[in-house]
Amino acid sequence: MNAFDIKGKLALVTGATRGIGLGAAQALAESGCDVMLVGRDEAELERAAAELRGLGTIVTVLPFDLLQTKKIADWMKGVFEQHGTPDILVNSAGMSRRGMAVDQTLEDWNDVIALNQTAMFEVCRTWARARMAEGEGGKIVNIASLMTAAARPGTSPYTASKGAVGQLTKVLAVEWASHGILVNAIGPGYIDTDLNKSLVSDPKFDSWVKSRCPLGRWGLPKDIAWPIVFLASPAADFITGQVIYVDGGWLATF
Repeated sequence: MNAFDIKGKLALVTGATRGIGLGAAQALAESGCDVMLVGRDEAELERAAAELRGLGTIVTVLPFDLLQTKKIADWMKGVFEQHGTPDILVNSAGMSRRGMAVDQTLEDWNDVIALNQTAMFEVCRTWARARMAEGEGGKIVNIASLMTAAARPGTSPYTASKGAVGQLTKVLAVEWASHGILVNAIGPGYIDTDLNKSLVSDPKFDSWVKSRCPLGRWGLPKDIAWPIVFLASPAADFITGQVIYVDGGWLATF
């Protein structure tokens, strides 16, 4: 038996049109998973799906705005009835609104908390209810952040939400362990994605990231994708409730 084999599994990935989510979907597809892609923009989902179908996997496009947190449960139940309940859940959808805490609007705060925290909670528990009803376990991988463990000025909603992701991951792991549901999180370092485009293109910030990171570079979506595949595989069957930082050594130094 190949302990890293996930061929034939079904994975649902939120935030799947770009960045870490798209990278995760691609790595899962390359590993033999069928994938369900969730995102707000149907055209972008179709573009991502076209790339993945070239790998010979079944790709299902599921347009939905996760900011509609009160509608998540009913929407997901319909998805599972039509397409089956996925074995693997990757929560990658997220947003950031930058600005100092005294200047942030309450709308900015509420939107970030709603997507990064509340939507993740609702997606996780709706999926878990379905797996439990079917008598099946499964794997959840949440996308946390360096900000789960540290902070920078101007990131209060994002940092608060990602701190919550770390603790949510732990409590769900403890609550659902007896059902064979394992819950972990990846805490990415600074990753070169569309979300960070303005930071990557800022020469001063770019230089700071490269000088501060022991490996001397920005991470790439694939650097996060393969650890996600590992956590989704049987090789990680005794790992749950963990936040694994994939940060180029960032948190190891000062």
